[in-house]
Amino acid sequence: MHKSIHSVAFMALLGITGIAPAADAGFYLGAGIGQTNSNLTGDINRVLVDEGFVVEGISLRKNDTGWKLFAGYAVNSYLAAELSYIDLGKTDADIAIGGRIPGRIDTSMGIDGVNLGLKVSYPFDDQFSAFAKLGGFFWNAKATANANLSVGSGTSSQKDTGTDFSYGLGLSYAFTDYVSVRGDWDRYRLGGDADADVDLWLVSAQYQF
Repeated sequence: MHKSIHSVAFMALLGITGIAPAADAGFYLGAGIGQTNSNLTGDINRVLVDEGFVVEGISLRKNDTGWKLFAGYAVNSYLAAELSYIDLGKTDADIAIGGRIPGRIDTSMGIDGVNLGLKVSYPFDDQFSAFAKLGGFFWNAKATANANLSVGSGTSSQKDTGTDFSYGLGLSYAFTDYVSVRGDWDRYRLGGDADADVDLWLVSAQYQF
């Protein structure tokens, strides 16, 4: 009689375990900060030459501080959907102009946007895991230019938006069931007039509900 009761209780526990969500499933929030590196594929020199300027030199600042706020839902230890707001900082160029109209042109382009993607993880143990990401990046870019030439000075600005792919890799370490730290490398590809590849390396803290 006792054996039968124990068997029924054991089967009931198995049933509950079968329908219960995985321990790693659920919503999570996080924030991170790091450094960006922009690979401008647009040919600044060619554009200026086509406009009749003589370019004597271009100094680029490709690195800046970037940051991210993200929220996601983990289906289990292996798959999650993640929504992020990302600020990729700015890329600056200082251009020396010679010829008949000497002077300088300073340009700056700032980029931010929203990324929606999937994160696929491989847990090595209860604490340490690696992951890969693939998503769509809905970006905004704003470029400004300040020209100080021998014939005068002026300022112009231009905005552009687009949707392009993003992808990345990372590692995560869980200190507790709720708190973890992760290191991410993300690449964002921007088309249109922005025409740039931007890498973001960052360290994030994550809280799992």
